[in-house]
Amino acid sequence: MPSFRWEPLSILPLNYQSQNVERTDWITLLTLCLAPLIAHIVAGAPSPSYLSNTRPKWHDSICHYNPTSILWRYAAIADRRIRAKAWDRYDLAATNAIFWTEQGWNGTEALIESSRPYCVHPPEHTWVSIFSREMLKTVIVTAQGVQTIILLSAAFDSQRHDAFTQWLAVDTVFFPLALIGLLRIVCGFWMNDDFSYSEPKTIDTSPNKTSSSVSRFHSTSFWPSRLFLAVYLLAVLGLLVLDGLFLISGGRYTTTSFVVTLFYLLFLSGTAVIFLCYFVTGHTVSTIIPCISTTAYKVYTGVVFGFAAAAVVISCIETRKTPCGKFTSGPGETADIRACWTPTTEIISLQVGFEYGTDQLSAYNFSRANDHEFVKMDPDEWGSIDFDGVCFRKAEGL
Repeated sequence: MPSFRWEPLSILPLNYQSQNVERTDWITLLTLCLAPLIAHIVAGAPSPSYLSNTRPKWHDSICHYNPTSILWRYAAIADRRIRAKAWDRYDLAATNAIFWTEQGWNGTEALIESSRPYCVHPPEHTWVSIFSREMLKTVIVTAQGVQTIILLSAAFDSQRHDAFTQWLAVDTVFFPLALIGLLRIVCGFWMNDDFSYSEPKTIDTSPNKTSSSVSRFHSTSFWPSRLFLAVYLLAVLGLLVLDGLFLISGGRYTTTSFVVTLFYLLFLSGTAVIFLCYFVTGHTVSTIIPCISTTAYKVYTGVVFGFAAAAVVISCIETRKTPCGKFTSGPGETADIRACWTPTTEIISLQVGFEYGTDQLSAYNFSRANDHEFVKMDPDEWGSIDFDGVCFRKAEGL
């Protein structure tokens, strides 16, 4: 039976131990670190479509890269398709576009009809093409998400040793971000980037111009829409609970793992609160999160990005290489065991001495690792150990 350990929470002090990581290892580590983040941005934040001669400022654009904004977009695209009474290629294009207008960002249904004359290249179909970039993105981020959920779930089983470790290194800081890929599934059939809009002089979004577009969709009180949004919110809350379990389960945390856990708690908590407010009040007609231009949301985005940057910097300070070649932010033999021990591989601690009479090295004081500590072996067992491999540890004093 799987076992789950509940222990008091303790946070280890920040420990600089990355001085021996080689440059080639840093390239690999940073590549693995940024890969899920880049996939998250590329898959979830498309390029804007400009219906204005003006351009957004940097603090207007950066909010689209917030994980909360991306999760909102996924839900809104699926919800709009559920509420659609009719659906054509121009609906698909306008639903996937993020419009910048004279009034700022606009992703409402009211803009679908107004933007129709300026869609110079609509999608080929009313759904995603199987052989398209968007389908490839969906497959990639979904595969990453499935792998992540398996490893995160296994981490709560103390008998599993192929799981995500709490003492993570810089290469896995953004690894849990791949979970967002699972939520892309709900809108995967209606994700499309095969469209383009020309830039008009002005665009009319008056009510008499947009009423026909709005009437083509059921209201936000449409029960299938309500049901979908409730399930989607439960999925977000599930991710929040999963992350929270890492803290309430206790145990020793490195500064890296603690800051990373806080990062995910912050943005998932913010996402859940924002979604709950808008889902309950029915403000779900826009594929762009309604509060994206508010100062509060920009500050929230800055805090999320600040936590992410802090997690990367701190993990770079604490990351070290274990004897088996894996990386961890934990110190000492306990971290080595967590990273390297498996039920099929033994970790042996020993002392090596030089015998001057025979000019040979001798090994003694053997200890065998279990899943969390070294246990001294009886001298009668020393001769039963069959070494297979090479020791690369530097010999001191010889």
